Amino acid sequence: MPLITDQAKYQFKSTGYQVSGDLTHEKGAMQKRLAPQGIGVTSSRFLYSGPPLLEALNVGSIDLGPAGETPPIFAQAAGTNLIYVVNTPPGSGEGSAIIVLKDSPFQTLASLKGKKVAYSRGTAQTFFVVKALEEVGLKISDVESVNLTVADGRAAFLNKTVDAFVEGDPNLIKLQREGSIRVLRDAQGIKTPGGYYLASRDFATKNAELLKEILSEYYEVGQWANKNRRAAAEILAPKVKTDVDTMELTLARRKYDMKPITEEVINAQQKVADLLYQLKVVPKPVDVRGAILTTQEYAAITPDAVRNKA
Repeated sequence: MPLITDQAKYQFKSTGYQVSGDLTHEKGAMQKRLAPQGIGVTSSRFLYSGPPLLEALNVGSIDLGPAGETPPIFAQAAGTNLIYVVNTPPGSGEGSAIIVLKDSPFQTLASLKGKKVAYSRGTAQTFFVVKALEEVGLKISDVESVNLTVADGRAAFLNKTVDAFVEGDPNLIKLQREGSIRVLRDAQGIKTPGGYYLASRDFATKNAELLKEILSEYYEVGQWANKNRRAAAEILAPKVKTDVDTMELTLARRKYDMKPITEEVINAQQKVADLLYQLKVVPKPVDVRGAILTTQEYAAITPDAVRNKA
């Protein structure tokens, strides 16, 4: 039985992935899985950041892709008709950090009050900065947020035009090994629901069997990567332009996994949305449940191995 039963009803377009690495894409695993069904798969790459991926989802360029906890909240606030498909639990937190240069006069997060902190607004870095500053009694409005892409933020940081920068692996590992920076706070212990695979509502509701098959492949490749980090690093390292050892450590700090969308996950995501609105980071209240499927619809799209983790 074909996974798409009515081609006229909906045509599968593309999956999205971020340049930080997508093993399923690099291994060609999805193509191999769906080819016997006569389904072609294309993939679109996005530079490190969830917001452009979700904008592509909004305009119909892609059907599915991953992002952290923050981008879908901004997307919902902007009216994107997305669906939370599955939850991807957070890693250890070591792979993201608020950093200063080694010779910086700033020794603590609290000392950044009134100073320039560069990060990508609307990405998971936003929530990280909010929670890290909250720990030391500061609001995000207490620092001068400089909204830059990862590449531009890194350049501004190294040129000393900003005081601090939110960096992530694998470049964070590189800077740590060089000894050129100090970490004021990494994301260890920052409570977050993690990330998600997100889909357009049309795709999620009209192609349940296909979506389940796609998610199953992502899950299986992820489980392989957790058990074979070196081999996974050898595949990803040249794609993200780093060495294998650095990529292996990057993978050790992250865990490929999935959880179903449960009440616990929904409530945790709603708390993020409420906090970002309270701090005026997003312009209006966001109801996470507006992007949630019914229990029956989730049962149809969630891989059995993932459902068992509820």
